[in-house]
Amino acid sequence: MNFSCDRQLLLDALALAGRAVSARTTNPILECVLLTCVEGEGIRLVGNDKEICIETAWVPAEVSASGAIALDAKLFTDIVRKSAGDLIAVETDDRFNAVCKSGRSRLQIAGQPADDFPTVPESELGEEHTRYRIKASQLKNMIRQTIFSVATDQTKPILTGEKFEIKNNILEMVAIDMFRISYSSVDMEAPDGGAVIPGRALNELSRILADNDDEVSFFFTQNRAVFEAANFRLISSVLSGDFIRYDQIYNEDFSTMVVAPRIQLLSAFERAVLVAAENRMLPVKLDIIDDDLTISAQSERGQVEDGVPCETEGKDLTIYFNPKYFIDVLRAIDEESVVIRFNTVLSPCTIRAKDAGFRYLIVPLRPPA
Repeated sequence: MNFSCDRQLLLDALALAGRAVSARTTNPILECVLLTCVEGEGIRLVGNDKEICIETAWVPAEVSASGAIALDAKLFTDIVRKSAGDLIAVETDDRFNAVCKSGRSRLQIAGQPADDFPTVPESELGEEHTRYRIKASQLKNMIRQTIFSVATDQTKPILTGEKFEIKNNILEMVAIDMFRISYSSVDMEAPDGGAVIPGRALNELSRILADNDDEVSFFFTQNRAVFEAANFRLISSVLSGDFIRYDQIYNEDFSTMVVAPRIQLLSAFERAVLVAAENRMLPVKLDIIDDDLTISAQSERGQVEDGVPCETEGKDLTIYFNPKYFIDVLRAIDEESVVIRFNTVLSPCTIRAKDAGFRYLIVPLRPPA
């Protein structure tokens, strides 16, 4: 193979495909990117750690000989980044050596056969699957509003992913970690369908999605979820198992309801955790009395008390929470005010905003003895 292309375009493609390259593996081929060049098309790069595969779109290049090779992703990226010229040329021989030329520099690196690189068979990704379409900014925002509730504990592997479910012309995304639930939805006129997608794949997808109105399409096969945009295709494994019936957990009944300004509430929680011991999150107490919400905490490092004006309905209440859960929620939404519904001191609370397609549930902590 033999090609030359713009150095920055190649570097951008390497950064994209490199997000799916395995950082720690005993299989050297998984530390590589697959580089393919085709006359009349250009070059394309693929990273694949067998859980996530990211393919770039075709990058413009002058190709004089088509071919493919697997190159160490980190080494090849460093070479391209430090190259002196604006153009870089790559030529390979029949022993899988790649010579990289830019300006007056010439570096040779050892590659591996393209046939050894793991790929996803195109037969699994046929056009017969139902394709869903959404704006990139919408999908990016829905991931942002839910991803922090994906479980990190492997005790229940199904909860280390988010549930995508299209039903009744609504796309719902749900993440649960046994202490909280994050839910986001958007209207989508499409047939029913869905899958549970690993949190890591969605984190990577969120990082590479543009924050604009460009279209993203996605579909599900028996074993994979595929997301396609103008500049990439991300293929992820899906998780199997029974997801928790989250729709049966939310309860609209309440004994106490609070409507509070989001920014002031977030700031109060962030100040409350300043007295927490290092690497340990302390409980925060919420006292709801009349139209006032007091947030307080204390530890061996100190104590804090803060007040947030609010509108309340129902009974006065004192309840304890892990403040991190509230902080994650309040940072993820954009509305000026939030509606929080409480029942008993041991019942989960729900957080919503008026006319917004998200809702959250947080389990409280037991009051100290």
